[in-house]
Amino acid sequence: MVESPRLWDRLGGWARRAVAAVLAAPGRAVPHHIGFVMDGNRRFAQAHCMRKIDGHAHGYRRLIDALEWCLELGVRCVSVYAFSIDNYRRSGEEVSMLMALAEDKLAHMLEEFDVLVRHGVQVRVIGDLSLAPVAVQVAASRIMDATAHHTRAVLNLCFSYTASEELHRALDHLAAQPVSSSSDISSSHVSSSSSRSRGVSAAALDAHLYTAGCPPVDLLVRTSGETRLSDFLLWQCRHALLVFTSVLWPEFGFLDLVAAVLEFQRHAPHLQRLREAAELQASTVSCTVASGSVPGGAAELLLQLQPVKWAARRWQDSPCSVASPASPSSRSDDAASEEEALDTTLRARLQHSEAAHVVLRQPELELELAQGCSLKQC
Repeated sequence: MVESPRLWDRLGGWARRAVAAVLAAPGRAVPHHIGFVMDGNRRFAQAHCMRKIDGHAHGYRRLIDALEWCLELGVRCVSVYAFSIDNYRRSGEEVSMLMALAEDKLAHMLEEFDVLVRHGVQVRVIGDLSLAPVAVQVAASRIMDATAHHTRAVLNLCFSYTASEELHRALDHLAAQPVSSSSDISSSHVSSSSSRSRGVSAAALDAHLYTAGCPPVDLLVRTSGETRLSDFLLWQCRHALLVFTSVLWPEFGFLDLVAAVLEFQRHAPHLQRLREAAELQASTVSCTVASGSVPGGAAELLLQLQPVKWAARRWQDSPCSVASPASPSSRSDDAASEEEALDTTLRARLQHSEAAHVVLRQPELELELAQGCSLKQC
């Protein structure tokens, strides 16, 4: 769905606020946390005979617009994939231009401070910033310091980021903590270098992620027709609705966001039931682990399977541009082989465990393994 810019320019902000009021009416579910994979800047530049860097500049301006739209809808947390660690593999010239653009746009945010102040937005630049040039690190520190006292909303700029690095860092921090007899025993264990295992709860893991303090992602939107997660917020998106649209990010409009939110509201009751069932299952397994009847190795698998099962999924666009499960006929041979290998590997690792029944009898996981790691229809 692509809106007419002229129409919305004529109608102005009051029309957006009116639509937002309808979407946020009592009884309607509004996402607490929306994630954006801002894809298509380079293709937009190519289609309009621009330099690649100009396409990224247009993408930044669209980010500011999208942030304000989300805030008008009542969304309190927005996370955007600004730059992946994997992007450092691009040509040196392009990486240098992107770093210069990042420095410039982070500084430019201070010039557009009225938007951040008006909505009380705290900006967090999250990721392994040690990989970025010093100038970018300084610009990131300035915008974070300037908004640190804001408490009404959060903008996570995921820069020099991958979910794999984030999870590895969080687990390293948890493993380095002294073992205690506190209530941090849940459905997963992290094995140390010795044979000793220690309990780690989902809440403890959340507290050591870059997004600490933010709710889980409710709605993830990826533009440009790509149907991959690309190592973005894997743990945080474990119960999110994934929406893929063919619109290039610089052309992403308010009505595209409205369509995604409407789709989220249509699926919200089912997603809530899934989340509640997962929390109940986690608490049940937590009690079992605490009593000592579930080996640490099997409990460790529960933690590993969460990001793995999401990353292994293959999606295709439905007519309404919402993520839908890939049917057996639509999956490629390579994807089917990969899913079959995943299924075989997981079951082989579980078959010798005394607690295999605990893992395999999780309703959601069992269904996903049976269907080749596809998400069941909402």
